[in-house]
Amino acid sequence: MSGQFTGDDIMLRTALALAALGAYSTSALAQSEPSSAYVQIDACPSYQLEGEPVWESACPGYENWSVFFRASEHGSGISYAFNGSERTDFYRPPAQLLFGNFHNTIEWRMDAEGVYATIHRYISEGPNMDADPNETEEPAGEPPMQRQDLLLITALTPDDYQTVACPLYVVDASTIRDANNAARILADTFAPGHQCDDSEPYVFTAMDEIYATVEAFDMQQEAAGQATPPKSKP
Repeated sequence: MSGQFTGDDIMLRTALALAALGAYSTSALAQSEPSSAYVQIDACPSYQLEGEPVWESACPGYENWSVFFRASEHGSGISYAFNGSERTDFYRPPAQLLFGNFHNTIEWRMDAEGVYATIHRYISEGPNMDADPNETEEPAGEPPMQRQDLLLITALTPDDYQTVACPLYVVDASTIRDANNAARILADTFAPGHQCDDSEPYVFTAMDEIYATVEAFDMQQEAAGQATPPKSKP
């Protein structure tokens, strides 16, 4: 009879509705999960500062972001701008060795709301003055070279047009085995909604320390409904 449903009709419609709801929930969850995009920074336009042994480069970043580098004889700094904003102050990671430079790939972390952080490897090298030069393959009398890798996590805050980005944390990839995953955990936990200030980013040297910081932050959120990312050793 027209306009009436049998028990089988109702069961079928209910099953279809639940299936559609489940598909929507799964899709929404997938869209909200953090993901990465990778941008190469090769062959960027560069110029030398007048009267100084310093070079600056301007590179396109992800979507409306721009990335700038300032390289000198002993290291490099990085700066960001968003959609034509003033660029941020240059930041140089706290490398322990004499020479340093950034890797040519930047990882951009994002979710359904947009991009909220970058992860960028900084490589520094220098002579190991504590090693015995006679026990290495270096030319006679020269100290061996050593290398340190750091992962710089930068929080992106495009809504704050005065400071669209700031260094958040540094992960010592020379002492943490799975440093890339560690950096993603920190970026995904602390960068969304971060408010930039003048604090120096804390350098993590152990995975246990990262887990403890994230766990403490989660507990603080559960207790108070909100939490401020720590900027010093927990």
